[in-house]
Amino acid sequence: MTRAGGLALALALAVGALTACGTPGPDDRPRYHTVKKGETLWRISQDYETTVDALVRANDIRDVTTLPVGTRLFIPPSMRYAPRRSAERYNGSHPKGRASSVRLAWPIQGKLSSRFGIRDQVHHDGIDIKAPRGTAIKAAEAGRVIHSDDSLAGYGNLIIVKHAGNLSTVYAHNDRNLVKVGEFVKKGQVIGEVGRTGRATTHHLHFEVRRDGRPRDPLQYLQ
Repeated sequence: MTRAGGLALALALAVGALTACGTPGPDDRPRYHTVKKGETLWRISQDYETTVDALVRANDIRDVTTLPVGTRLFIPPSMRYAPRRSAERYNGSHPKGRASSVRLAWPIQGKLSSRFGIRDQVHHDGIDIKAPRGTAIKAAEAGRVIHSDDSLAGYGNLIIVKHAGNLSTVYAHNDRNLVKVGEFVKKGQVIGEVGRTGRATTHHLHFEVRRDGRPRDPLQYLQ
């Protein structure tokens, strides 16, 4: 199995292990949700096909790690059902939306050493960013960690974060992973450190963006 095939399988297995949730029907009226025990902003965003950032902005949430039971949240319109102006306002990331509707933060600052596309007659599924060993790697978007180990050949220490809208981000060749499977991470949270584990010749971050499990050009998403 190729590296790309192995990663696609890992994504499919990890996503399949998540609890399935129902999706609300179309409704242009204001919607609200009362937080229940055990619920997180990420899970609520998945239920209503919006994003954690949209919920945070719409409800002026200051601490995303604390969500008291009984809190009444305003649900911003989703990309699927909302009028165009609402979707643009809340910057949703439904899988049918354009890449430009999703804005991811750069996971590290460094020199772009390899781009997305054909490289040495093989498709390169992400971008490579050079940086010194130990440089902090930050989550490009809020989401749930669905993979965090070195079990996938070639990638070394690998982290995969699942976001709203069937979007996932991949962080590979890490010196250390600082998050565990099942953990919710905030946008900009440090999740690992740059290394050269796996099939790597220099210290760098291999970063991928995948929608529905398929690799996309990260430069179309990074702001």
